[in-house]
Amino acid sequence: MANSEMVNYWNGRPAEVWVTEAERFDTMLAPFGRRLLEAADLQPGERALDVGCGNGAVSLDAARAVERDGAVTGLDLSGPMLELARKRAPQHAQVAFVQGDAQTASFDEPFDAVLSRFGIMFFDDPVAAFANLARATRRGGRLCFVCWQEMLANEWIAVPAMAMVAHVGIPDLPAPGAPGPFALADPERTRGLLESAGWSGVVIEPFNAGMRLGSDPEDVLDFMLSDEMGRRLTAGKDPEAVRAGSEAALNALRPYATAEGVVLGGAAWIVSARLPSASAKGTS
Repeated sequence: MANSEMVNYWNGRPAEVWVTEAERFDTMLAPFGRRLLEAADLQPGERALDVGCGNGAVSLDAARAVERDGAVTGLDLSGPMLELARKRAPQHAQVAFVQGDAQTASFDEPFDAVLSRFGIMFFDDPVAAFANLARATRRGGRLCFVCWQEMLANEWIAVPAMAMVAHVGIPDLPAPGAPGPFALADPERTRGLLESAGWSGVVIEPFNAGMRLGSDPEDVLDFMLSDEMGRRLTAGKDPEAVRAGSEAALNALRPYATAEGVVLGGAAWIVSARLPSASAKGTS
């Protein structure tokens, strides 16, 4: 089964965290979702596919953009997150949520646009996945997604994590390009993957924004330790080392506390591409 590890992952404890903390994640990632939709430039009447739609925030915003004559399909591996997305959708909204894998899913009609906010970095075969998404898109259609730059460029993870590792040590990290949040951090690799899958006119632009992670440093630390990356840092470690690391992380977070909450920087890539039009392929 393709992506079996990610299927298990996104239907296990990580999905529970994303559902429980849905409002927090929406607030954290809102600047990236807005920039994504600006870049995607959805028009009334278009059909759009939101890959890795999660709790549904971007799908619902996209549905408003395509209006009543358009339609949006939100696709995700995670049953728990899709359940929440369906609850959030207004009655009669032009959006449907489907559980499936972008690497293998098929659709009855082609889409005008494929988009994703941090949901497209988890493929075990990214060329196959991007090629499948190309098959699901009309000729001349477009792809637009946002993915993270390298980990150390992102304050939201680097600041607390670097403070903690001085006490608990560096955890095992995925190999570069392995499925995970930073799988598409290398822009030239991403360009190559897309072109190999049949996409053209690839444009990759940096986008940085502040992310509100929580109300105060203690709230942020509790949240981060509940998430999978935080658990990976502390699993099996000496309790005294975890305590010292936690205190160090709190101290590292304090300078980022504002009247609006704790705000750290996030660094992403906005990636766009198109399929060649029918005329470009020499057909009529």
